[in-house]
Amino acid sequence: MSLYNLTNATTPDGILIGLSTSVPVLPIMFLVFVFCVTFIGGIIRQNTKSGYADVPQWALISSMGCLLLGLVMTISSGIIGLPILSIIVALNILSGAWFFLSRGRQE
Repeated sequence: MSLYNLTNATTPDGILIGLSTSVPVLPIMFLVFVFCVTFIGGIIRQNTKSGYADVPQWALISSMGCLLLGLVMTISSGIIGLPILSIIVALNILSGAWFFLSRGRQE
């Protein structure tokens, strides 16, 4: 008799489900990591290339990427739950509002 049951680790969703049952905060940390890397990396790259960084634009791009990953993680047997997905949607709405309200009339 084993101490734990192994999930079907031959598929990527099987690995993610096994990891999320062992460490429940891992998918949330992964989404925060993706958001931060996209946000900070985009700002730094745009700043070095053009001399200024459009922070609301990169906030919207990063939150949309996290929303897409969150939707994929929700489909596969509940890697993340509805409360986490609702936080991601709220972040997406707030960053979208910030982006559209930061645009001037000349743009």
